[in-house]
Amino acid sequence: MVVPIAAKLTAVCLDCTDPEIVLWLKAKGHEIIDVPFRETMALGCNFMSLGADRVITPTACPTLIKALRARGFEVVDLDMSEISKTGGGIHCMAQALRRVA
Repeated sequence: MVVPIAAKLTAVCLDCTDPEIVLWLKAKGHEIIDVPFRETMALGCNFMSLGADRVITPTACPTLIKALRARGFEVVDLDMSEISKTGGGIHCMAQALRRVA
């Protein structure tokens, strides 16, 4: 429900995240992209930031996709609906990656 995207940019489901966490992030200078509850429950926050403003995200999160593209991110959106039925998503499917800054 709280996922870093890039330095000082974080995806947060404001509907289900403790307001103190949001205040803490904002105090640290983070811009928040609010991901709606329905999209979060469809594993919309289960994405992978690759660094260098590149993100792989599920099509189940159109709000995040639109917000990232508006900020100049390169977004690859994948239909994860069949894989998500097992409870996993893009981030769950990968091991730790070395990201390019």
